[in-house]
Amino acid sequence: MKKLVIAAFVVAAAIAAWMLHDEIGTAIYRFEGVEGPSNDTQVAPAVAEDLGSYDKGGSSRLAVLVTDPASDWLGLVRGFKAHGIPFTLTQDPKRALRHDVVLTYPTISGRVLSAEALRGLADHVRSGGTVLTFDLAGGGLEELFGIASQEAGRGRSEIRWLDPSLNPGDRLTRFNARRAEVQIGTNGIEPTTAERYAGFDDGTAAAVCRRVGGRACILGIDVGALTNRAMNGRAEQVSAQAVNTYDPSLDIIYRWIRDLYVEGEARPYLIETAPAGRAASLILTHDVDFSRSVFNASLYAKAIRDRGQTATFFIQTKVIRDWNDDVFFNDSNLERLRETARGMELGSHSVSHSRMFSTFPTGSGSEHYPDYRPFVENASKTRDGTLLGELRVSRFLLQKTLGTDVASFRPGYLANHAALPEALAATGYRYSSTLTANLALTHLPYQLTYSRSDRALVPIWEFPVTIEDEKSPRLGDRFDAAVTVIDNIARNGGVAVVLIHPDVTGHKLAFEELLIDHYAKRLWIGSLAKFGKWWTARSLAEVDYDGKTVTVDATEPIADLVIRFPKGGRSVVLNGKSGTFRVAVAAP
Repeated sequence: MKKLVIAAFVVAAAIAAWMLHDEIGTAIYRFEGVEGPSNDTQVAPAVAEDLGSYDKGGSSRLAVLVTDPASDWLGLVRGFKAHGIPFTLTQDPKRALRHDVVLTYPTISGRVLSAEALRGLADHVRSGGTVLTFDLAGGGLEELFGIASQEAGRGRSEIRWLDPSLNPGDRLTRFNARRAEVQIGTNGIEPTTAERYAGFDDGTAAAVCRRVGGRACILGIDVGALTNRAMNGRAEQVSAQAVNTYDPSLDIIYRWIRDLYVEGEARPYLIETAPAGRAASLILTHDVDFSRSVFNASLYAKAIRDRGQTATFFIQTKVIRDWNDDVFFNDSNLERLRETARGMELGSHSVSHSRMFSTFPTGSGSEHYPDYRPFVENASKTRDGTLLGELRVSRFLLQKTLGTDVASFRPGYLANHAALPEALAATGYRYSSTLTANLALTHLPYQLTYSRSDRALVPIWEFPVTIEDEKSPRLGDRFDAAVTVIDNIARNGGVAVVLIHPDVTGHKLAFEELLIDHYAKRLWIGSLAKFGKWWTARSLAEVDYDGKTVTVDATEPIADLVIRFPKGGRSVVLNGKSGTFRVAVAAP
């Protein structure tokens, strides 16, 4: 009994040594000599994007003639960049008409275009060019476009694409949920001589084209507005499932526009979405937010290393015992976490892993360890948590104690805070994995906007989650279903992000090993930061083609970037330092 008392005293003394109590009333694990970050975080104000900054590039690009500068043209910028469609934006009709393919956005009308510009668009089509718009609101061009009328409405929710060559999973675009607070408006089209390419769920035409020399096309939904809404995570859930299924609703629209561009442009080129030699990309991620996961994570990392691959492990810096779990980010686990980090990326999974993260106040920007102490009381209440505190303190602790750079963040429960993009930029991150692909309606990464609104970009890229491990049935029992989803994504050069909680090994670890073995020779496989660096360089590069030479203006080094020339069946692989460089393209 005496030995038991002494042992209990020793344990109590040890606990007291690493737990700090004060007037805050919350105990926190103390790393000796660790305090910070010492600098404050200042969130920069939003800087609206300048439409004029996108008025660049050669005539082989798709031209977007913006007829309303207050429209959602930034959504098109984000969508075209993600899908690798070269474009230029202009408000000058004469400038736009130098291009073979012109998207007049968002509308064609005598109220926004002069009679001369309207005649120019009509002549462009008759002489072999392509004109696409989302709203033929006037201008007397109904006969040219082959329609009788349009009917505006907000009760439509789906577009069904009629091309029989499409795979079944690529024939449906969902864009409205009847239970949603806001319904996206559409124009149901009544064609006369135009060919119907897609229809709305109420039977009206959704996409039509008339061939008369060239092509005059209408798509009855504002794709810029839909893109912004979906990529900002504000489209609510229109898919049947948020995750683990294939829903390319937004991607299908951009592929249709891409095909119009390729057919109508004399010298089309496309910027591929996967590194050279790979059909698509697979990003392996793990959420370490449970005591047992710390040990298991190192076993996952070893299995990945043994297969010559890399992955991301999002680590919760759990330094407070609360309703969620005990402390597990502590000195006794650092060596295990260092073993996990060997050859892998460590990202932040927040401090508190709170379900209420999306409602946290922004915070002061001066939050630091050990004074920042968010406490999860239950599923619906967390006290003393802030957005900036979660970001800056978790990143500081990971970098200080493990000596690793932290560029990626994923919130607990994928909680989508409206101010997360600018807060991530202010605290030193570059990559986010917060939404699911089916919520964003795309299986490609994309750039985020300030406060998830529609006017200002931030230097943060979102990588939405495709496959996760918590839905039934068990992950290990749905390998074939996951392969079907990933194969659908790979067919179109997409990116599949897999989320696994290493709370157990067994069937989950076996699933990941099988997945790597299955796709090792076909897909690019790796961590979020590694792929994010490649994707960011690709997104920021300006690429032009004049029929003989590809010219690249790169702000970051380019590696294994494929430029494809669909009409010649050729491609070129770009590798180069930042700056301007040129690559000659062999004749077909």
